[in-house]
Amino acid sequence: MGIGAMRFRIQLQSKAETSDGGGGATIAWTKIADMYADIKPQSAKESAFGQDNQLRQVIRHKITTRYRRGVIAADRIIYNYIEDGVSGTRTFNIRGVLNIDNRSKYIEFDCEEGVPT
Repeated sequence: MGIGAMRFRIQLQSKAETSDGGGGATIAWTKIADMYADIKPQSAKESAFGQDNQLRQVIRHKITTRYRRGVIAADRIIYNYIEDGVSGTRTFNIRGVLNIDNRSKYIEFDCEEGVPT
């Protein structure tokens, strides 16, 4: 893959849980790195969730970046964008991490969008 295909600026984040003092935990997301990536949708489906069987759309993506050591499936990817003058944020939950060809040159993330983190 050529570096020119990586035209989306993303943020890689990791989850940190801290005790809230009452026996529970607070989840915070911490930025690991800003990177450029190629984002390609792979599939989409609707599924029911919750007690009310509400429908949600889940979209699977393949996201490719330069290799980075230490990325795990518990991390997530954030993509902030501006389209037609309106800004938005997309959140991708990482389901799998693949070192392409085991050469430590590119990394491919199997991600889901539309699923709560």
